[in-house]
Amino acid sequence: MTRPVLLSIRPKFAESILNGTKTYELRRRFPDLERGTVVYLYASSPVKAVLGSFESDEVRYDSVKELWKTLQPQLGIETVEYDTYFHNLTHGVAIKTSRVTRFTEPVNLQQLREEVGIEPSQSFRYLPAEAEIELSRLAGAKAPIE
Repeated sequence: MTRPVLLSIRPKFAESILNGTKTYELRRRFPDLERGTVVYLYASSPVKAVLGSFESDEVRYDSVKELWKTLQPQLGIETVEYDTYFHNLTHGVAIKTSRVTRFTEPVNLQQLREEVGIEPSQSFRYLPAEAEIELSRLAGAKAPIE
């Protein structure tokens, strides 16, 4: 199994995943994920906090046109945003979410830096085991939404 991943994502898309209206996360640049990899959702500015997590299920690498054609209702994104996001790319990745969890306590950027010892990247970063343990501790009790 691959290491857990901290995924930087715009706040509105993090919320869409956490409330179940977005069941595939899109990526231009993507981590190496196996089914069951834990993916932590870092909501970027202005939120700047880890809000929850999901387990990766199916990971689809396909043409931008095919991803839109087959997954559009599950992407939680408008056509213009989609086209802008994948501008000048022929292929992209869609990660199916499963076992979505909203944290009882979001873990803010200061806590990530000072207590977990990590800095979010613009796209994603792999997490060492000790960082995942500390992140889970700070997040409080959690249970899958599904």
